[in-house]
Amino acid sequence: MNCFTSKNDDNNTVINRNHISTFFLLGLLLGAAGLHAQNDAVAAFDSGYVETGNPFVLHISVPQDYGQPEQVDFSPWDTLLPSQNIINQTGWQQANGRWVKHFTLLAFDSAQLELPPLGLNFAGGDYLQTNTLSLNVLPTPAPNDPAEMQEIKDIYREPRNWLDFLVPYWPIAAGVLLLALAIWWLLLRKKKTGLEGERLIRQAPHELALRKLADLERQRYWQQGQLKIYYSELTHIAREYLERRYRVQALESPSDEMLQALQKTDLPEYWLPPLTELLRWADLAKFAKGTPPETYHLQAFENVRRLVEKTKPQPQEPETAEPTLTN
Repeated sequence: MNCFTSKNDDNNTVINRNHISTFFLLGLLLGAAGLHAQNDAVAAFDSGYVETGNPFVLHISVPQDYGQPEQVDFSPWDTLLPSQNIINQTGWQQANGRWVKHFTLLAFDSAQLELPPLGLNFAGGDYLQTNTLSLNVLPTPAPNDPAEMQEIKDIYREPRNWLDFLVPYWPIAAGVLLLALAIWWLLLRKKKTGLEGERLIRQAPHELALRKLADLERQRYWQQGQLKIYYSELTHIAREYLERRYRVQALESPSDEMLQALQKTDLPEYWLPPLTELLRWADLAKFAKGTPPETYHLQAFENVRRLVEKTKPQPQEPETAEPTLTN
C-alpha cells in the first residue's frame, strides 16, 4: 500500500513538473508576444461594442523610439468606417514611453466590422501598421412600450429679429434700389440733355454754327491728317445751319436734293458753287475715294464761316453784293 502510494506520489510529482514546464513555456510566449506588441503600433477601441450614432474612441500608440508619427492613413477603412466619421482628434502625446493619439468616431450603420490595419507614416520614411480590429455596431434599441417613449417636444424657436425679415429679401431690396437709382440717373440725364438741347435750339442758327466752327478749329483734325473726321464735322455744321436758317431738309437729304431745295429759298445763288464743291470733296474724303488738295482744307473752313456770317439775319437791309470767297 505504501509502495503504491509512493508510486502515485511520484507520478503526481512528474505531472506537476510537466504542468510547471508548460506554464513556464506559455509565460515566455506571452511575454514575447507582449514585448513584440510593445514595439509595434497598437490600435484599440475603448469598447468593442457601440450603438449607432453614439461616439466612441480609437486609441493609437507607437513606441517613442520611432519618433512622433506624421500621419495616420485611414484609407484601409474607407468602405467600412471612413475618415469623414472622425468628429474629433487629439494631438500626439507621450505616455509610458509611447506616442499616443485619440480619435473620436461615429458609426451610423449596424454591422459586425472587421477592420484592417491602419498605416502610420514617419518623418524619416519609416512606416508601421497597427493590428486589426473588430467592432460590433449595434442598432439603437427602440422601446417596446410606447409609454416609455419620451414626449415629443416642440421646436425651440429663437426670438424674432429684424434681420430675420431682411436676410431672405435683401436681393429683392437691392434690385429695387438699383432699379430706382438707374431710373433716377436716366431721368436726370434726360433732363440735362433736354436742357442742353433746349439751350442749343434757343440759340440763333448762326451763333450755334460759329461756336461749333470754333470748336472744330481747336481740334486741328486736318492738321493731324484726320480728314474724314474733319470734313464730316465741317459739312454737318454747314448742313445744320442751312436747315435751321432756311427751313430745308439738309441734315438727312442727299447733297443734290439739298442744293435743289436751297435754290427755292432766298439764299443768294453765288453760295451754291462753293457749297457744291465742299460737299463733293467731303464725300470723296469720307468714303476714301479721293483726297482734297492740301490748300483746300483751310479754304473749305473759311467758306463755311463766311457763309454763316454773311447769311445770318441782319437788322439792316440784306446784303446784295457778292462776297469774296477764299481761293
